[in-house]
Amino acid sequence: MTTMLKRVSDIHALDAFYDLAIIGAGPAGMSAAAEACAAGANVVLFDENPAAGGQIYRGIEHNTTARRPFLGTDYWRGKEVLKALIASKATYVPQALVWSVEPQDGDNNGVDLRVSVSGKSGIVSARRVIFATGAMERPMPVRGWTLPGVMTVGAAQIALKASGLLPKGSVVLAGTGPLLYMFAAQLLQAGGKVAALLDTTPGANYVKAAPNLPSFLFSPYAFKGLSLLVKVRKSVPVYSGVTDIAIEGKNEAEAICFSAKGKTHRLAVDSVFLHQGVIPNNNLANASGCALVWNDGQKCFQPQLDGNGRSS
Repeated sequence: MTTMLKRVSDIHALDAFYDLAIIGAGPAGMSAAAEACAAGANVVLFDENPAAGGQIYRGIEHNTTARRPFLGTDYWRGKEVLKALIASKATYVPQALVWSVEPQDGDNNGVDLRVSVSGKSGIVSARRVIFATGAMERPMPVRGWTLPGVMTVGAAQIALKASGLLPKGSVVLAGTGPLLYMFAAQLLQAGGKVAALLDTTPGANYVKAAPNLPSFLFSPYAFKGLSLLVKVRKSVPVYSGVTDIAIEGKNEAEAICFSAKGKTHRLAVDSVFLHQGVIPNNNLANASGCALVWNDGQKCFQPQLDGNGRSS
C-alpha cells in the first residue's frame, strides 16, 4: 500500500495554514480528506481517537477478517476508504481535541481552530472547515441505568470491534433502532449469547411508516434489514412493544423488568445494553455558532445546511 499520509503527534509540527481542516476521521472525514487531496487541496484531518475509522470502521486499520469475521461485509468496505486516505497527502492528527472554531479577524475569510494534541495546545488556521463529527447515542434513562453492568449498545460494540470482547452471562439488549439488531447479530456470529431483545418501538410507528413500504422493498436496505431481523429472531427471544423498563440490582444489574403485550416480565441479567437510536453530534457545531434546526422526524436538533451542505 502506497503511503503518502503524514501522521503528526506534535501540535508544533503542523503548518500554520491549510486549505481545508476536517474534524473527525470516520467514514465521512476519511473520504473528504482523500477527495480534497486528490483535488489539490492542502488538508489536515483531526481526530480524537488513536486511529482512523470512527465508530463505523473502528479498528479497521488493524482488524482482519481472520480476527473479526463477525463484523460483516459493510465493515470491511472501510479497508478501501482507509486505503484512499493513506494514499493521500493529507496530514492526519490522531488524539486531537478541537475545542474552538472561530472566524478570523479582519478581511480574511478563513477560520482559526484551537487544538490540543498530547497535552499541548495551539492555533491552526484554514480556509474552510468540515465537521465530520458523526453521531452519538441518544440517552436512554430508565430506572437502574447507572448500575454497573449497564451500558449503551454503542459502548459494547466498541469493546467488540476494538478488542474482540464478548459479554459473559445473561445478556439483554433493550431499546430501538437498527444498531440494536445489528449488534445482536454480531454477538451471535462472534459466538456470544443474547438472552433476550426488548424492542421498544411503538406499534404506531409501523403504521406511520406503512406508506413508505413500497419504496423500501425496492431499496438496497430491504434485504439487508429483513435478513438481519430473521437472523436475530431465529436465535433470540424478541419482545415487541416493550414499555416500563426498570433495571434492578443492589450493587450491579441483577434483573430487568418490563411490560409487553399487557404482561409484565422479569428476567435475570448479568449485562444490559441500552439503545434509543443515534442523533447528530452537534457539540462542536453548536459551540462554533452554527445555527441548529429541529428535526421532528428524529426528535433532535441538527445543523442548518443549504443545498451544498454549508452551515450558517
